[in-house]
Amino acid sequence: MSETILKIQDISLTYEECPVVTNLSLDVKRGELLCIVGESGSGKSTLLRAVCGDESVQVTEGSIIYEACDIVGMKGAERQKLKGTRIGYIQQNPYGAFNPLRTIEAQFRETLKSHGKTFRRTDLREIFGILELNNSDEILRSRPYELSGGMNQRIAIAASFILRPELLLCDEITSALDVTTAAAVMEELLKLKSENGTTIVIVTHNIGQASNIADRIAIMYQGKIVEFGESEKVLMQPEHEYTKKLLRDVPRL
Repeated sequence: MSETILKIQDISLTYEECPVVTNLSLDVKRGELLCIVGESGSGKSTLLRAVCGDESVQVTEGSIIYEACDIVGMKGAERQKLKGTRIGYIQQNPYGAFNPLRTIEAQFRETLKSHGKTFRRTDLREIFGILELNNSDEILRSRPYELSGGMNQRIAIAASFILRPELLLCDEITSALDVTTAAAVMEELLKLKSENGTTIVIVTHNIGQASNIADRIAIMYQGKIVEFGESEKVLMQPEHEYTKKLLRDVPRL
């Protein structure tokens, strides 16, 4: 886990000239599960969007290096080639991942075809089963607006899982799920990491969840990384006052 797959160097990000992230540096090691923890508005989701090349996020300084390529300097077509099989992204808002008027099956078929993969119902049923999406045939016939937010979120997760990306970015993906399903999703992420060597970055406000799954934890506060290191060290020997506050707020029996 020593090789760096993603290196973010001195990055500053804005939305329409409003600063969100300032002079931030972060490295992601190949094969690790990294959790970026912070409250709403800390800039953690913006950071993921910048890695994915979201045009609403302006990079004013710094670089984002993915396997020796600077994503910031890439043109749209070059960046598009990275998405899906190399860099996967699961959004916090599941409705943003789908065309609301087309069936789920049509969108899965199109996604797989665009990445040179074959649509197989057996593969999909297996992933749907893990995510507790029962009656896969009925779901595939449905359109996103006919399904609940929780179901759409699980389907968005399945769409990323089935492509088996090298780097998977997850933006608060369990926030709309019940506790049991959220635990099943985290379990599947760990399986994806161990069996396929997938590198995973999870953005979350839940430091308790991060403590159960992360190899390393980055604490983000007001657009900066204030603490970063091995999970055990950050949790057992926190140095920054904000990290200590997050740990104090974790519910205990």
